[in-house]
Amino acid sequence: MGARWLVVAGVVALTACETMTMSDPGNLVPRTVMEDSSLPSLTINGTRLHAETRGDPAKPVMVVLHGGPGGDYRSLLRLAERYDGYSLADHYHMIFWDQRGAGLSQRHDKDLLTIDQYDADLLALVDRFAPGRQVTLLGQSWGGIFGTSFIDRHPTRVKEAVFIESGPLTGSMYERIKGQLFDINLLREWLNDVAWTTQFFSPDEHVRMDYQMAIGAKGAQPRNNVRQGPGAEPSWREGAFANRYLQEDGQDGAAKFNYDFTANLQAFTGRVLLIAGARSEVLGPTLQQAQRPLYRTATLKIVDGGGHDVHWTHTAEVMGHVRAFLAVPQGGGAQ
Repeated sequence: MGARWLVVAGVVALTACETMTMSDPGNLVPRTVMEDSSLPSLTINGTRLHAETRGDPAKPVMVVLHGGPGGDYRSLLRLAERYDGYSLADHYHMIFWDQRGAGLSQRHDKDLLTIDQYDADLLALVDRFAPGRQVTLLGQSWGGIFGTSFIDRHPTRVKEAVFIESGPLTGSMYERIKGQLFDINLLREWLNDVAWTTQFFSPDEHVRMDYQMAIGAKGAQPRNNVRQGPGAEPSWREGAFANRYLQEDGQDGAAKFNYDFTANLQAFTGRVLLIAGARSEVLGPTLQQAQRPLYRTATLKIVDGGGHDVHWTHTAEVMGHVRAFLAVPQGGGAQ
């Protein structure tokens, strides 16, 4: 569902294979909060999440939802920086967190990686930071799907939302575009890289699966038109189990996507801002325009020159749209 990945550079030297165990924390991928106590974290619903905040706790709460499933919030930290004298952190208490089994958060197996569990985690997070109050959601890619699912279940807990390059909100939409999402060309370099790693690692542990996922996932989606090489969108670590099992939870027994996060969406009276990169061929303007009517009040802004990673490559333009949107009170004109 999600579409923002980091291609890991470099190769593992054969001499290194002799001196370290590949599945040990930190050798192939960064350590999670379970192995590195210096990482900022919090515990909810029995899981330890990599998390940090920006801004004054007395301000309204904004919960940031990263892409994936299985990604992390590293590139989204840029949205808390100052642009043209404006920073979201001046106006909101921003909550950045890696979702269950994702990024640098604690790893789990299949039974704890479900849409229902993710919803319970987000609700617990909202209750912790904004008890009895509404929050603003800011999501990217899978984060837009996740945020919409939360709104669909808890329409009164959210004041407004900003979704950047959201993925498809229903299984039927996903089925229509899934053939355009991935390039399974056996000659593609990314697939060769993944095949090379499987000569040395069997995909039976989180570390190894996360590493293999990072090797080639971005190359699998060329129509996202994301920046490659120097200046590419960064990430810490992918969560392969979360990516796989969250998607499986949205499928029927025949592996056909059948989820629907819009059944109760019209009950949400808040506003939604959708942002798309003009060069994002599959998850960009066409999909966002098709999904806009699913919300009662939604606006679409398109950023020229941007791909699926528009929040990273065209942050100033994105923040200009976000600033203008948030400056308008519910049902009113500009402040």
